[in-house]
Amino acid sequence: MPKLTLPHANAREKTIFEKLGIHLVESLSVEEFEKVAVSYIKDHNVLNLATCRDNIPRCTTLEYFNKGLTVYVLSEGGSKILSIQKNPLVSYTINDPYEPAKDYLSASGLQVWGTAAVFKKHDDPDQAQDIMNYFRNSRAVAEQGLEMAVNSVNFNMITIEPKKIRYLDLRRGFRNVIWETEN
Repeated sequence: MPKLTLPHANAREKTIFEKLGIHLVESLSVEEFEKVAVSYIKDHNVLNLATCRDNIPRCTTLEYFNKGLTVYVLSEGGSKILSIQKNPLVSYTINDPYEPAKDYLSASGLQVWGTAAVFKKHDDPDQAQDIMNYFRNSRAVAEQGLEMAVNSVNFNMITIEPKKIRYLDLRRGFRNVIWETEN
């Protein structure tokens, strides 16, 4: 069962946040947080995936789709695949555009640590079909008619299961809320 950590503001911080129109979330269940996180993931479609191989970190911007907190990426290949095969521990971020000159407290995003797995679509057709059912409902396929292209390429399928999620969105009252699995 995942656990949730919500930082608590002291009296001085609460006063400052209230003057800025921010009402911090101070009580939240794991289930409520997961709904917030899934909604944030679903409302976006680009993440920055960090991998590491032979002590050399690498970050790649990728389109993704999700089923709950699990994220999927289709990839033709590249160093990220080799990195994941050698070291499945990954991290990614999803964030909104940030313009501190307009609103310094408007930064929002998810920082996720997890475990990735990679397989070729044709190596496990049943699992690929299950994953593709979620992809078919994604914006890219629907808007651009990519069904034929997706079906004709033997993509690498990357699955990322989260172990820890950190969420920041002060304007909505979330101040570095942390969700993590117990293992």
